[in-house]
Amino acid sequence: MCLWVIFGVKNFNLMVSTGRDFEEQAEIELWFNLLALGDESPIIFRSGNQGLILAKTAINPKDLIQYLREILYNKDKDNNYIQFIHKITPIDIVIPSNKDSLREGVLKLIENHPLCQDPKSKYRITVKKRQSLLQTSEIIDVIASTLQNDVSLKDFDWNIQVEVIGDSTGIALLKKSDIFKPISEARNL
Repeated sequence: MCLWVIFGVKNFNLMVSTGRDFEEQAEIELWFNLLALGDESPIIFRSGNQGLILAKTAINPKDLIQYLREILYNKDKDNNYIQFIHKITPIDIVIPSNKDSLREGVLKLIENHPLCQDPKSKYRITVKKRQSLLQTSEIIDVIASTLQNDVSLKDFDWNIQVEVIGDSTGIALLKKSDIFKPISEARNL
């Protein structure tokens, strides 16, 4: 069973982008694939922003991405299997959208995360904001002030992905390959 909520942002571990006015089709596509992976009751809801869907799943979001990549790269499968999902971003934690929570959330994430344990590793901060008065520079300053590692915008080992949606902010520590973009990946086959 899937819960469809028109608006509400509180707890999610997947962000899915789709084309404007194709949200319902993308929700069904996401729901079907989460069911196929064994999540019997994924919660899928709209973010309040056109083309952006949020979901809470019991499975590891990166398992969904791996599953969809395997389908995309399988020559025996239909090339149009993924039609409405344009991008999937896994989210590690969701926090309130304020500076103190950002600092605490990032510190909690990097504390034992394997990507962050090498002091020579380089990081990048990517911020996407929707419905928020927080400034991108404020978010970056708060996060960067908590880290000892070097920054690299192009040659980074891990990325701190910050997705601000109104009063809630999703944060994830990601490698470049952790974000799934089926259209561009299919183009590169």
